[in-house]
Amino acid sequence: ENEEEETIRKAPQGKVGMYHKHQKKEDLSKQDFVPADPSVWPPIVKEFGLDTSTFPTDQFFVRASGEAKILYFLCKHVKGELIDRGIQERVTVINSGLKAFERCSLKESNHMSYRLAQEGIQYIVPHMTKRILSANMDDFCGCIKLGFTPFDSFSEKFQEGLKELTPGSFIVTLEGFEKDVAKKMYLTMWRRTNNCVNCFVTKIEMEAMLSKMRALGYVSKKEDEEVKSGESAGKEPAVEEKMDTSS
Repeated sequence: ENEEEETIRKAPQGKVGMYHKHQKKEDLSKQDFVPADPSVWPPIVKEFGLDTSTFPTDQFFVRASGEAKILYFLCKHVKGELIDRGIQERVTVINSGLKAFERCSLKESNHMSYRLAQEGIQYIVPHMTKRILSANMDDFCGCIKLGFTPFDSFSEKFQEGLKELTPGSFIVTLEGFEKDVAKKMYLTMWRRTNNCVNCFVTKIEMEAMLSKMRALGYVSKKEDEEVKSGESAGKEPAVEEKMDTSS
């Protein structure tokens, strides 16, 4: 009985967790855009080889939270009309920038302060000289997968490029479309320490990218095998003709 009484006394009262402090994630979408601190740029410029003569650092902003977890890219029109003219001080600016860089949280990113974000990558690639690989159709398609993709899934040439990279964020571009910003045939990837890569692209955009490749006339090896298999299954077996030898 004493043990039962002791257990009862220690049992929590009321709803489970009612005394716990719940910390809600701060909503930054309604906070003003402010210029990024100049100190964030040197390591980013060095890591991705950004051409400082053309890279528009003045078009990158953070939310006024003081943490600068995300660097947003604002086009010249938005920057000029909403930010420079002080319009955001009178209205709430919500969707006006694209995520360009996100602060790294992965353990493999000790040397990297920020990673590339797919949303605004088309405005960064033209200025990059490091951590960018060009891929043929097969290798580019091979990158568009969920989860880990081992190096040996790719061509030898592409594998060599991957091996030369240190772990961290990098970009894969489709051969022939490196300068075609409008097509945005770019993939934000992560090179891991275990000779694998991850595609940091949403599933919806992955599907859109594959659709664009099909529009360019590309058929993946898997789809090609499925088509051939279907054609083979649809054929009627050949009827063996026998020669008349009675005469």
